[in-house]
Amino acid sequence: MKLTANKVYSTMLTLFPSQNDFSQSDYEEELNELFDFGVDTVEKFNNLMTRHRTMLLKIDGEPLDDQHLKWYREDKSIDNLELKIENGFWFSFQGLIRIGLELEFGEKYILYANKRDGLI
Repeated sequence: MKLTANKVYSTMLTLFPSQNDFSQSDYEEELNELFDFGVDTVEKFNNLMTRHRTMLLKIDGEPLDDQHLKWYREDKSIDNLELKIENGFWFSFQGLIRIGLELEFGEKYILYANKRDGLI
């Protein structure tokens, strides 16, 4: 079945905790990135995220060091920062998708993301 933005979101809802569903998105940007890397069916997307689920949850749950905590508290730009610290989660569904792409495609995705973000 062809991957759609709605299927990206519904798949994430089945694979990851609801606490990571905190950022609004139409998932079109993520869908385009997935297509750019050949992830164009629900099965391929589900397999990608399932393959890296354990590592994604580990990365998401890693505590911040003291310096990052200080910066984030001073910046005040992260919604529900104290809840995220207490419960040990950081990344939205969109972030988890992009980290999954990085885990799967390595340097190829990093280069792609850096170009997308205008860093190179």
